[in-house]
Amino acid sequence: MASLKSNLVKRIQRLPKPTNVASAMQPLFEAVSNSIHSTQAKFAENVVTAGKIVVTISTDRKKESVWATVEDNGLGLDEQNYEAFTTTDTDNKIDIGGKGVGRLLWLDCFKSISVNSVFRDNGGLKRRTFDFELSASDQIKDLVVAEAPDAKDTMFFVRFDGLRDNGYLAKFPGRKEYVFQHFTSHFLPAFIGGRSPSVTVNCGDETRNYPDALSSIVHRRSPEIPIPTEEYGTIKLTLLECDKVASADLKGTHFIHFIAHDRTVTSQCVDGKLGLKYFGEADDRVFHGILTGEFLDTNVNQERTAFMFEDAVLDRIVNDIWPNVEEFLSAPLALLSGQQRTKIAAITESYPSVAFGSVDELQEKLPSGELSGDAIYGHLSRERFRRDQRQGEKIRDVLKRLKEGEADIETFAKAIKDAREAIEDAEQKSLTEYVVRREVVLDFIEILLQKVRDDARDNSYQREDILHSMICPVRIHTLDSGLRKAEPVASHDLWIIDERLTFAQYFSSDTEFAALSSSIQSEDRADILIFDHVHGLRQTDEPSKVLLIELKRPGRHNYADNENPQMQVERYVRQLLAGGKIDVKGRPIKLGPETVFYCFIVADIVGKLDEWTFSWQRTADGRGRILQPRSGFNGVVELIGWDALLADAKARNRAFFEHAGISGKSVFSSE
Repeated sequence: MASLKSNLVKRIQRLPKPTNVASAMQPLFEAVSNSIHSTQAKFAENVVTAGKIVVTISTDRKKESVWATVEDNGLGLDEQNYEAFTTTDTDNKIDIGGKGVGRLLWLDCFKSISVNSVFRDNGGLKRRTFDFELSASDQIKDLVVAEAPDAKDTMFFVRFDGLRDNGYLAKFPGRKEYVFQHFTSHFLPAFIGGRSPSVTVNCGDETRNYPDALSSIVHRRSPEIPIPTEEYGTIKLTLLECDKVASADLKGTHFIHFIAHDRTVTSQCVDGKLGLKYFGEADDRVFHGILTGEFLDTNVNQERTAFMFEDAVLDRIVNDIWPNVEEFLSAPLALLSGQQRTKIAAITESYPSVAFGSVDELQEKLPSGELSGDAIYGHLSRERFRRDQRQGEKIRDVLKRLKEGEADIETFAKAIKDAREAIEDAEQKSLTEYVVRREVVLDFIEILLQKVRDDARDNSYQREDILHSMICPVRIHTLDSGLRKAEPVASHDLWIIDERLTFAQYFSSDTEFAALSSSIQSEDRADILIFDHVHGLRQTDEPSKVLLIELKRPGRHNYADNENPQMQVERYVRQLLAGGKIDVKGRPIKLGPETVFYCFIVADIVGKLDEWTFSWQRTADGRGRILQPRSGFNGVVELIGWDALLADAKARNRAFFEHAGISGKSVFSSE
C-alpha cells in the first residue's frame, strides 16, 4: 500500500501573499496568538495576573535586517504540542480556532526561525531547541532535547530573522508607529475580553504594556451585548469610544472589527454610514466596534485572513447591529442630525423635485449619519421614484377593477383626484427646479458682467467669450452648408434676451455667414442667428421670421466707424436676402421682401453707441431704444442695455418664484 506525499514547499508557495501591513504582520500575530493560548491553557482563570508575553521587534525604513522575538511563560512545546507543531493542518487546538497553519505562515514570511522551549515531562523540566526551515523535507534542523536543570518554569521562545521578498518585505511596517497601531488593532478584542495575559511589546526605543496601554486610548466601553439574528445566530458586540490615534494608521476613522477566535479577521470602515469624522468635546474621538460569535468562528479561512462568505454578509451583519451603534453614539449623532437637516433643507431648496415631504419625513428616508450632498440627493430621488411608482400602481389597480366591475365610480374618482394632485405636485416641483436653475444662470451673468467691465482692455476677449457662452455656446452652427459638418443643436439660455427664444432649435453662434450657406459669401457674422423653427410649432408657407442678436462686450465705449449697429444690421439683412434661401437641415426657408427680421443688440449704451442711436425711439421704460426701418426690410431693431437685460430677466424669474412659493436662493448664493 502507498500514501499520498505532501509537497510542503509548493503548499507554502500557494498561500495567500500579503497585500497590506496587517496581513504582512499576520505570521508574527500567529506567534503571539499561540502564546496567548498557551498561557491561557496553563494559568486558566489566573492568566490575567500570571501570564506573561514579551514581543520584541526590530525594523527600519530599509527593512534589510528585520527580526522579531516572541517569548511566553506558557506550557511550552511538550510532547503533545510538539507533535502538533510537526503536523500540518492539525486539529490540536481546533476547539479554540487553531487551524494548524500558523507555522506555515512563519516559513512563508521569514528566512530564518529558531525555537527554544522548556516543557514539563514526568514532573521534571526539559528543553527543546531546533531551527525551523523551509525545505522539501526535514524542516526541523539541529533538534536537541535535554534536561533543563537551570530552568525555573516552562516557557517558549521563538526568533524570526529576515523577510522573504514575496510580498512580506514590501508590506511589513518599517516604522514603529505602524507596528504598535496594527498590533493594538489586531489584538484589541483579546485585550478587552478580560482573559488576556500581560503582553509587553518593544519596538525601537518604545515599550507598551497591554492591556494597560488600552486605557490611554479607550475612553468609554460598553459591556458585551448579545444580539440574536435569524441568519447568523447570536452576535456579540462590544462598543468603544477611542482616542483618534486608534485609527491613525488605518484607512478611515470608524470601524467594526470582525473577530474569529480572538483574532481580527477584517475591519470594516463605517465612516460613510456614520457620517461622522471625529466627535467629542475636543473633536478627537473615534468609534470602534468588536464583533464576535460562533458564526464568525466557524466561517473563517485556515489562515484567519478572511471569512468564507461574501462581503455582502458583513454589510448585513452591520445593519443588524446598527441600532446599538446609534444608541451608543446618540450624543454625537444628535448633533449630526441637526447638520443633516440643514443639508436636506439646502438641497430641497435648490432641487425642489425631491422635496416630497417635510424635512422630518425626508430625514427618515436617509441613513442616520449621511452628510454627503450627492448621496442625500440620490436617496431622496430614489424614494421619490418609488412613491411615484406606488401611486401609478394604485391608479392602474383601480382602473383595472373598474373595468372588471369590481370598483364603483366614486372609488375611481377619488383615485383619479389623488393621482392628479400627485402629478400637479410633481410638475410644480419640476418647474420650480427649472426656475432655480435659471436663477443660477442669472447669478453667473451678473458676476461675469462686472468682471468683463473691470477689465476694459479692447483685446481682452476671454471673459467676453465666457459671458457669451453663458447665454449661447460660441462657434456653433446647426446648418449643413456643405462646407463643414453641422453640429448638433446645443443647449442655450436665450430666454435671458427674450422668452420667445427659449425653445429655439436651429441657430448659429459667432459663425461666419459664409458657413451658413454656400450662397452667402461674406466674412461678416452675427453673434447669434435664429430661425423660426420653434419646438411645438410647424413650418408654414407664411413669410419666415429671422431673429438676429448681436452681443457687444459690456463696458465698451469705443467702436470703429464700420461698427455702427444700424449699418451692421442692415448689412447682415442685405446679405441674407441676397442669398435667396438657406437650407436648414434639408428644409428650405424662403427669405424675401416679406421676411420679418427681429434684431436685438445687447450692449452698454455709452460712448459712440449712445451717439449713433440717440435719435432712435425709446422703449416704454426708457431704458432701451428701438429702430423701425421705413424701407429696405420688414422688422425692428431693439437696443437693450446689459443691466436692463439682467434686471428684466430677474424680474420675470421673480414672478416664477413668487408663484412657486420659494425663496429663489440658488446653489451658488453666498448669503
